[in-house]
Amino acid sequence: MYNLEHLMELQKITLEVPESAIPLYQAEPGWSDFKRIAAHRELVCRPALATAINTQCTRTLVIDAEGDWIVERKPEWCELSQTEGSKKTELTLTFQQMPAGNNREGEIVFKLKDQDYTTKCKLTQYDYSYGEDEIITLQTAKRGKGINLVFLGDGFNAEDISKGEYLKAMKEQVENSTFTGGVGLRCDYEDVFKYALQMPTVTKDNLNQSLIIITPNTTDYGGICQMWDDGSAIAFCPMSNYGYPLDTRGVIQHEAGGHGFGKLGDEYIYHNEFIDFCTCTCCGHVYEFNHAKGNGWYDNLSLTGKMHEVPWSHLIFHERYSEVVDVFEGGYMHNRGVFRSEQNSCMNNDIPYYSTISRESIVRRIKAYAGETYSFEDFVANDKLSAATASRSLDVSPFVESRMHSVHHTPQIHKGSPLK
Repeated sequence: MYNLEHLMELQKITLEVPESAIPLYQAEPGWSDFKRIAAHRELVCRPALATAINTQCTRTLVIDAEGDWIVERKPEWCELSQTEGSKKTELTLTFQQMPAGNNREGEIVFKLKDQDYTTKCKLTQYDYSYGEDEIITLQTAKRGKGINLVFLGDGFNAEDISKGEYLKAMKEQVENSTFTGGVGLRCDYEDVFKYALQMPTVTKDNLNQSLIIITPNTTDYGGICQMWDDGSAIAFCPMSNYGYPLDTRGVIQHEAGGHGFGKLGDEYIYHNEFIDFCTCTCCGHVYEFNHAKGNGWYDNLSLTGKMHEVPWSHLIFHERYSEVVDVFEGGYMHNRGVFRSEQNSCMNNDIPYYSTISRESIVRRIKAYAGETYSFEDFVANDKLSAATASRSLDVSPFVESRMHSVHHTPQIHKGSPLK
């Protein structure tokens, strides 16, 4: 038995069924409670919702119809590349420039030409202070040539942008990107690099020294860094909802600061195996490790544990660093046969602390990109190492480390350059 409220709701619903089956549905108990039973027709607009901000812009619509179709009505402030067609048709929708101050809504109604059957595409245009695809400069270099950090969002709609959520997320990413002290996410890399080259300071000559950071509007996936042999990189840094240190800040520090810019290797451990003999297919081994080393990367790791042969040998007995820098076994996803310089660091579980050799490697890269000369003496003099920061390398939490493996993916290194 249906209550009165439920029956009233059924009066408002149109049940679409095959045309030949309408009499059967009208006579069948239960189904006959639907008073509006109509023949199903094939007329769909994809997407059914199109949004934009103030500036004139275009969107693509696809009409899929069983026959001829027409546009029954549309707002005056938008245009379509055609207002009638047949069967499956791709259309260009143009939003006209909107005066600042208010949002506006409307809908396009499509109709089968010889049938009383329609479908709609809802339109919303939001007020915003910046134009679509406008480049916003948040920071500029105070000395040297500077280093390009390009922040891009993905999955933010026009409403998110108009409310300031996109810009807020980008600013937070910028503030968290500091270099002082499954397969994962993918995208159309060609389009991303092409877009980055529109930035006023990014050129084909310095693209491989620029870091692109993409912020997907999701908390569903862990971060990953896509890297190319020439140094180009795209770091995917989702808005993590994990607790410290696996929050958004931690993801940025690890993926963008550590991998994308610093060219550092992962120090966390998946397997209690020697890297030489591990047969897993989930991560890299000696070949992949040496490939990265051949590019001049992964200064924070070594396949030898010999004290005078590791990349950080000059730090082990240095008066400032001897208490924290040594040779520790375990890293690059394997417990044996790989060595790191400190007990813990950002490249293990995202804590806001880069190991000393990692800091030196990052500073060396900054100096090179900025056109300045690197000096170890200057590094030591300006390195902000205190008892508090040094103790972070001892702050190991097995619980955090175990969760780390589910939210991060090892970098993917592509051959050559992304530029064709």
